Amino acid sequence: MAGFALFGVVVGILGVLYAVYLARWVLRQNPGNEKMQFISQAIATGAWAYLFRQYRTLAALLTVLAVLILLAIDLPRGTYGLTMLGFVIGALGSMLAGYLGMYVTTRSASRVAQAAATGGMGGALLVSWRAGAVMGLSLASIALLLISGFYLVFKAVTHDWAVPLVALGFGASLVTLFMRVGGGIYTKAADLGADLVGKLEAGIPEDDPRNPGVIADNVGDNVGDVAGMAADVYESYVVTVTAAIFLAAILGLPAQYIEMIILFATLALVATFVGVNLLKTSGVKHPLSAISMAIYSTIVLSVVLFFIGSFLLGLEAWRALALAASASLGALVAPIIVKITDYYTSYNYGPVRRIADQAKISPATVIITGYGVGLMSAIPIIAVIAAVLGVSYAIGFYAVPVAAFGDYSKYLAGIFGTAMASVGLLAVAGIIVTADSYGPVSDNANGVVEMAGLPENVREVTDVLDSVGNTTKATTKGYAIASAALAALVLFIALIFEIVNAAAAIKGMNMLNILDNSLKALQVINPSVLIGALIGVSLVYFFTSRTLEAVGRTAMEIVEEIRRQFREKPGILEWKEQPDYARVVDIATKRALGEFLVPGLAAIIVPLLAGLVLGWNALAGLIMGAIVAGVPRALLMANGGAAWDNAKKYVELQGLKKTDIHKAAVIGDTVGDPFKDTSGPSLNPLIKVLNTLSVVFAYAIIFTNIALGIYPFGLLPLA
Repeated sequence: MAGFALFGVVVGILGVLYAVYLARWVLRQNPGNEKMQFISQAIATGAWAYLFRQYRTLAALLTVLAVLILLAIDLPRGTYGLTMLGFVIGALGSMLAGYLGMYVTTRSASRVAQAAATGGMGGALLVSWRAGAVMGLSLASIALLLISGFYLVFKAVTHDWAVPLVALGFGASLVTLFMRVGGGIYTKAADLGADLVGKLEAGIPEDDPRNPGVIADNVGDNVGDVAGMAADVYESYVVTVTAAIFLAAILGLPAQYIEMIILFATLALVATFVGVNLLKTSGVKHPLSAISMAIYSTIVLSVVLFFIGSFLLGLEAWRALALAASASLGALVAPIIVKITDYYTSYNYGPVRRIADQAKISPATVIITGYGVGLMSAIPIIAVIAAVLGVSYAIGFYAVPVAAFGDYSKYLAGIFGTAMASVGLLAVAGIIVTADSYGPVSDNANGVVEMAGLPENVREVTDVLDSVGNTTKATTKGYAIASAALAALVLFIALIFEIVNAAAAIKGMNMLNILDNSLKALQVINPSVLIGALIGVSLVYFFTSRTLEAVGRTAMEIVEEIRRQFREKPGILEWKEQPDYARVVDIATKRALGEFLVPGLAAIIVPLLAGLVLGWNALAGLIMGAIVAGVPRALLMANGGAAWDNAKKYVELQGLKKTDIHKAAVIGDTVGDPFKDTSGPSLNPLIKVLNTLSVVFAYAIIFTNIALGIYPFGLLPLA
């Protein structure tokens, strides 16, 4: 049965073509006057210089890993190099997602600024929204096309096709990890440097063209918020859908269940085609309301299509309805998470206003209160994730016909219900990323307006769009973190089964006996599991520490360079001399690329060493430790940072710029920048790299464990 997989290929191609059409439409818009075009081109040049240097750095690492996968996985398993191919294509897909996002957004800023000057709020909103839609549609379409196409190809070539399909997710996750870390270091170091010297020392406004760091700051919006977020959600999509397919395959479910996964992802993309065109721009006064309506309409249409599509698969009606309900549950969680995140990060609500009030006292109380808000924000989102996990598990427990695993069958069926919920959550990624990518486009447009000296009424329009963009960026981070949590749990179960399959193949034993022993080996009383969990928690803290310090080190160099220029060229502040923007861009690029390798390599080396040296159950413990520590910390950092940012904006709205209150709020915002845009978002791909890497290398790890007799503390999990 391959009809719906072919349908996925066709819709994926149509989605790419529609994204190309929207890109051409955006690029046909008026780019503005010569100064606006110069500024936009300077931002684009810096962004491309960084992206291509990052890709060259990644190419060497990807080549080494591809050869390792071929030698350690494909040759022993006889999978004809398909695992290596899946890894490479997944990585290239993530790179392509970042490239396409940057291609349009770096060329859109001056066009949005010009649209604000000539068409007001409605015209500027339409251009920025369609620029974001290019990213959202490209991402979802490429992911669906690759998954559907490779499912068809791998299944036709070999019966052992499930692991090569998961390798797509591993390749995507690994590239995303490096893009998130490198882009996050770049964007926040540039932002910190520009703000600390420009706002606090020189007393000039944000995006003032006299600031030597202003171009690097705007470049950072693209390499971090566009390329980084695009790759992040792309790999979440790929990892989630491939993990669900992998789970269906190893549970021995009929082909209709795999087709259902692909069909639901396809139908949600069709709904996204409709949703991106539902944005009301004529006479709009509240852009956030218009964007929210487009998102909600897309999600509701997706849910309707899930229920209709479920009857096309030839399943019993009640099973079809139950699994459609599970997927719908995941889709409907998206706006709930968005609303929770909005409550804790928007200045329209109490938490952010409490932070702003603390600015009247001192920067210290701003930081303390913001950290507390970040901690509290994690609780309701985790509660929602837990509720979805429980309800979807119950649906799968009763509705999915798993019978091949004895007493464990029903419990494993429940996990497939959770997998369907995670598919539903990620299926609507296209419209969510559209809203997210709109954010940096409007932010850059605001910078162009300021640097080009356009009239105040134009700045008022782009200020509103920029404020809305900050909200959409913040809420998308919560969505990405929640999706990472659900995908990681599904992948964890997939890992256990891949370990069981590998052990059964190597030792020639009954799978049920190995499954029983394996689950016993994962008990909390096993010190190996506890040691692994502690390593996983430590890895999260190491990763967070390295990325935060990397931002600090890079920002220090940028601050020193901006101070040097102000000192040696005093005419800059008097508009008599031109700043050297390129020098700051070069510093940010070199430092970011130099800093991203250590945390990225740790995410590869540590789990492999844990599995090979301490045993597979230590690796399983490591993954659970990373999930339990990483998800709440990511929420704390993403939401806390956004709350500090919007507290500063709330102070500015009260007309308190250039006061001690504003300086205190700016310090809080400065602390929050690497929280929300570097360390917090980087934990998503870290968790998924740990999972996908473990599934892909499970065969090699088990082979080594058995060959060396590595069964720590006397518990023989596979004997």
